[in-house]
Amino acid sequence: MAFASAFPGFRLRLTRWGVAYLVAAVVLGLAAVNTGNHALMALLGLALGSYVVSGTWTRQVLATVEATVELPSDVYAGRPAVVDIELANTSGIFPAYGLVVRDSDGRRIVTELYLATGQRRRHSVEVVLPRRGWHELGPWRLEVLLPLGFFLKSKVLVAGRRVLVYPRLLPSSASSLRRGGGRRSPDALESRGREGEVTQLRDYREGDEVRAMHWKQTARQQRLVVVERKRATEKPVFFVVDPRLENPSDPQQLERFEHLVSEVATGVVRRLREGARVGLVIGALVVPPVRSIRRAPMLLRPLAEVEPLSVDEASPASVDNGRSMVFKVGETGCR
Repeated sequence: MAFASAFPGFRLRLTRWGVAYLVAAVVLGLAAVNTGNHALMALLGLALGSYVVSGTWTRQVLATVEATVELPSDVYAGRPAVVDIELANTSGIFPAYGLVVRDSDGRRIVTELYLATGQRRRHSVEVVLPRRGWHELGPWRLEVLLPLGFFLKSKVLVAGRRVLVYPRLLPSSASSLRRGGGRRSPDALESRGREGEVTQLRDYREGDEVRAMHWKQTARQQRLVVVERKRATEKPVFFVVDPRLENPSDPQQLERFEHLVSEVATGVVRRLREGARVGLVIGALVVPPVRSIRRAPMLLRPLAEVEPLSVDEASPASVDNGRSMVFKVGETGCR
């Protein structure tokens, strides 16, 4: 096996113990040669042999430890995403000691003190990405310091992976529509058809409205219970995002635009959880309505990738087969 494939991104760094060892070995060697003392010569040989053993062992561990990474299916900005990483010692002879996995910023994310031959062990790592869009997760490096700690060897254990981060989901109290900001549009985020027949009682999920709570069942069962009702209409709802800004380089307008995208994403997820048909319009892009929450990525991906445009760009496409909720910085309404 080629060295580059066995040790991708290999690095070697002498530790403080390694520096002390080399200085002591030189002093010991000079003393043994000048005095001819057999005990000192034997001690020098033992010290040099331990150095070789340490280097050989760490090289073996570094070459035989592999990792498998499982990314979560949905990653939202500002929310912890759990990444599963499984370490495996593929060696049939040497156990692995003192394994440390660090992220691209050098933070220690996994520590494995002992991994027996042929053993696998899974770890869960929480990763928080602050903004929507495409992000590079990794590369993550594996460091091996033991058994003697004279030098630190490392290699790239997990190559960089591109991850699409969906917009931040806002709590109900953070929505400017619920606070009355802009032109009031109750349809944008609130449930419709509460007058319909009750379909089921279920546990509360994040994003459910307080008005949908079933307080009697909540008190009786000592947990939050929400009532779902049959929707009075099956007409699809289109969230229309107008990405045009008067000044796309203005930080304040960009911040308001990011909040607007988060509001739309929150409304999309909430409506899909309620079983509504939801479509999306961003500029010239029209995403047909979907109903299942499992198909939410069809709507969330364009929202994660949308970029602000200048006012010279064309206005958003129009739709005729449903109700439209128009979102624009400084102006929100329905038609």
